[in-house]
Amino acid sequence: MNESVIDVQDVCFSYAGQEVLHNVTFQVPARAFVAVVGPNGGGKTTLLKLILGELAPRFGQVRVLGGAPQKVRRRIGYVPQALQFDPGFPVCARDVVLMGRVDRHCAGPYRRADRQAAAAALAQVGMAQCARRPFAELSGGERQRVLIAQALVSGPELLLLDEPTASVDPAATRQLHTLFRELKTDRTIVMVSHNLGAVTGHATHVLCVNRAAEMQTLADVTAGTVRETAGGEIALLQHGPECHVIDSSAALDAPHHGAREGDA
Repeated sequence: MNESVIDVQDVCFSYAGQEVLHNVTFQVPARAFVAVVGPNGGGKTTLLKLILGELAPRFGQVRVLGGAPQKVRRRIGYVPQALQFDPGFPVCARDVVLMGRVDRHCAGPYRRADRQAAAAALAQVGMAQCARRPFAELSGGERQRVLIAQALVSGPELLLLDEPTASVDPAATRQLHTLFRELKTDRTIVMVSHNLGAVTGHATHVLCVNRAAEMQTLADVTAGTVRETAGGEIALLQHGPECHVIDSSAALDAPHHGAREGDA
């Protein structure tokens, strides 16, 4: 029970030879709410994809819920930064939520248990009344709630949110953060956000990502140094010197990482 929900050790990752993450190490305890902050291009979304198992580190190791991310994927809920969809496709809100259960069936229609789980997830995010409304007709905030319901429909132990309020208005943002406060009571949440002020009311930890990473409890956050990392957008988080990569190419040749390319 004391094992970390997420355990990232000495992880390096590159796209086409360009290092994005360097020697990243941190652990996330159970039922933590981690706000992930940092500049655009600093590696936040890449880090979520490593935790999700969509990418594998070049060096180092990622363990989630005690195993390899790919093997525990069903126990993880994920809301991406942006959703590409055809507005002409005839799909309602409930259909979108049910997609979160599709990997439970090799063939055949959804079962009664799937439909009941979808109804419960929509109710949990305050969207029960919109179950049969076309997804394309929903507002940005309503769509985000449906996508969160999709992530919740399988009862995940870990919820990954990549800037879930980036495309919604202030009123919808406040509603979503109220929802996140409720969700953190029985699961671990990791949320990328550009607005640290909006999450300090319910975050337990802050993870600053700028090619390297530093995890802190909210109690250890100090004023005036997130500006160094996020270009003035956020002005609260201490950002230690270990989060700055001086020579990003060094990770590719360093012998001390110990893990082979592709290890996860």
